[in-house]
Amino acid sequence: MIIIRDYVVSDMTTGIETDAAALWRIFFNTIRNINCRDYSQAQIEAWAPESYDFTAWQQRMQGLSPFVAEMDGVIVGYTDLQPDGLIDHFFVIISIKAKVLPEH
Repeated sequence: MIIIRDYVVSDMTTGIETDAAALWRIFFNTIRNINCRDYSQAQIEAWAPESYDFTAWQQRMQGLSPFVAEMDGVIVGYTDLQPDGLIDHFFVIISIKAKVLPEH
């Protein structure tokens, strides 16, 4: 069963960022392994560079306030819905995409 929840900025007891790192891995791996079929290598590297400012990513996620999808306690995807109706991010882990989402 997939559970949808709000983005968690940090664990209040440890101060450790709990969602941002997982969402970066999903974003990066999806772009590098799925979206690479539709974009040039230069576009992929610009969109999901090997080295990225993690503080900027954290700020980006806080600004998006994404909804996070979990399956058996593991983050498997995320999306956002902006006040104007724009969905800026919609990403799932590769293994889930293969199981539950149709090909485009």
